[in-house]
Amino acid sequence: MPNPLISHIEIPSTDLNRSSEFFKKVFDWDFKPFGNGYLLNNNHQGITAGVRKVESVAKGNTTVFHITVDQLEQVLEKTKTAGGHIIVGKTTIPAMGWYAVISDLDGNSIGLYQKN
Repeated sequence: MPNPLISHIEIPSTDLNRSSEFFKKVFDWDFKPFGNGYLLNNNHQGITAGVRKVESVAKGNTTVFHITVDQLEQVLEKTKTAGGHIIVGKTTIPAMGWYAVISDLDGNSIGLYQKN
């Protein structure tokens, strides 16, 4: 059986253009139309991200995916500038690195991870 690694994440959005702009500003992701009510970012390294049009986004205790970043503090600043929020600030993970959790413009929680 192959290794069950995550290959795709899907983010609900009430406004595809607004979400696309947010993720471009924060992570430099480039979304392209991919069917009706859907945008796709393909990094051609085995992981894709999609933004799916929805009427509303459920907020609260939901699944959180984490994105590996090189400069956590820089991404936190970009998040605020782009209109997102910091849910959990930079936090040490002993012997591993740091993490934080942000929310996008629809309130989706997104984890960030920076290795030591």
